[in-house]
Amino acid sequence: MARCKCKICGTELNTTEAYKVTVGKINRYFCSKEEYDAEIKRKEKEKEDKDRVYRLICDILNEKEVLNTALWKEKAIWNKAFSDEIIAKYLQENKDYLTSAVSRLSGTEYAKIRYVSAVLKNSLRDFKPKDEEVPKPKVVVIEEHYETKYKPKTRMALEDLEEGYDE
Repeated sequence: MARCKCKICGTELNTTEAYKVTVGKINRYFCSKEEYDAEIKRKEKEKEDKDRVYRLICDILNEKEVLNTALWKEKAIWNKAFSDEIIAKYLQENKDYLTSAVSRLSGTEYAKIRYVSAVLKNSLRDFKPKDEEVPKPKVVVIEEHYETKYKPKTRMALEDLEEGYDE
């Protein structure tokens, strides 16, 4: 029996029991079809997030395309700590602020990329996406009215006290 390794998790498998995908002339083996499908979906989502980040940065810099390679170098630094999904959410929520700040800069494309990178490095650590906040249910307060049996004492005025001593 021929042995192989799963391309995703590295588990040793028999080639007859493993799920096989042929790419060109090369066979690739996986533990199951479900694991393979999940990996394909994960890779597609990563690609969509990467494209979304690129489009948002192009919008912020007010460019159709950003050709400067500094963007990809900076993006590699961002991705060491944060996923593209979090970066895209931050850029989407703060797009107006970043656009106005970058438009005030009078410099090269490289300088603008470095500015956006500095903002991201400083702000992503404390960022909490707004869409993850669960709206709090409205609390209806029913005011209960308690009947009191308290009767205030009638106090005597100074005149009443003086009348009592005159006698």
